[in-house]
This record gives sequence, structure tokens and C-alpha cells, in this order.
Amino acid sequence: MLRIFPFDQIGVSDALVQFERKYKLILPEEYRNFLLKYNGGITLQTSFKIKKESSDIRAFYGFENAEYEYNFQYLMDHDFLSDYIEVDYLPIAEDSFGNYILLGIAKQNYNQIAFFDHEKQKIIPFLVSFKEFLGSIKSKVCKIKSIDERIQKMKEVNSPVIVDDELKAIWQEEIDKYAGREQVIVKL
Repeated sequence: MLRIFPFDQIGVSDALVQFERKYKLILPEEYRNFLLKYNGGITLQTSFKIKKESSDIRAFYGFENAEYEYNFQYLMDHDFLSDYIEVDYLPIAEDSFGNYILLGIAKQNYNQIAFFDHEKQKIIPFLVSFKEFLGSIKSKVCKIKSIDERIQKMKEVNSPVIVDDELKAIWQEEIDKYAGREQVIVKL
């Protein structure tokens, strides 16, 4: 089951309509509902395996108030989106290695998930729907640990890493990023 820290949904409905008009496409209903309900979001400790392909998932893309790096606007600004739309796919998520999870948007692949392996420059169709793909995802419950908890864990495992102010600042940034946000189970 997919657990996600969803992005803010304000303005998503209008942005979705404008996006479909701009690219002259109609997104599959399951995926539209996902965007309207969650607007994508960040996933921690999340992975999938379909056939021989497996990977993690860092985030699902969203609109408007989604973090810029995981926003469809980012894909448009960096000219990534048009290349995929030309071959009848829409990037909907990414993994930690720079690969994309794609959603089919043409008649022959509509609502079918594929994987873009950027090293091989190859699209690998999974032949599963968006909803079936969500069912293949496994996410762990994530508790964002405090700085003290992290230091204690490092002591327990005899970590050689030196905890200095720079590392504490990185940890604090992550803690602040997720403060007050709820990790939810995605249900369509």
C-alpha cells in the first residue's frame, strides 16, 4: 500500500483542466482522482516490483503548491514533458536514480504504467493500470526522528559518522519539512 505525504490541493482542479487543455489530452479517471485528492506527494521508504523491474519512488508529481522539484511546472520549465507526451506518455513519478514512472495517455496505452530507464534510454511497459500499479507499491510507516533520536541510533550501531552542526542542520531541515504533515494511505 502506498503511503504519501500529499501536496496542498488548493488550485489543483483548475490547474488540471488547464493542463489537459494545453496538452490536448484527457487523463485517466483513476489518475485524475488521485491528483484531485492528493496532488501527488512525497513518498519515503516506498518501492514497487513489477515483473523484473523494481525501484523506489521518491515522489509523485503534482500541480500548483506541489514542491517545485516534484511539480509538473518543473517538467515544463525544463522541457522534459513535451518529449514524453510526443511518445504518448506522461511522467507521473520519479525514483532516486532519475528514472520516471510513466502513464500512457494515447489510445494504445491509455492508463497503462511504464518505466523509463534513463541509463538505457528505454521505456519498459508494465501493462498494468494506474490503480493496479498503486496496489503493487509498498511503503513503510515513516516516523521522522528527532535529532536526539538520530544521535542515539548512531551510537547504538557504533556509527563512525561525526555528528557536527552541519549534519544537525541537514537533519533539522528534514524535520522541519515534515513537521505537521501527515503521511496518509492512498485510497482511490
